[in-house]
Amino acid sequence: MKKRILNFFYNEDRAVASLDGAPPQETISSEIGRHRFNNSIANLAYKILDKIQPGHCEVAVKHADALDAADNGFEQ
Repeated sequence: MKKRILNFFYNEDRAVASLDGAPPQETISSEIGRHRFNNSIANLAYKILDKIQPGHCEVAVKHADALDAADNGFEQ
């Protein structure tokens, strides 16, 4: 049951990121990680997340990149 709940929240995270125009494999955290250098709000969010869990956004970006590589950029 715990795995199902975590999967639900992960997919909700991806859905919310897509509302901002992100590709389907992106999450809010991966978007923050990608845009932190050119967006002050993303940079602030990055710093907060990094204090809570060091390296969180970097892991999210790597995960999104791995998903992108696995499906060639198209959700399957």
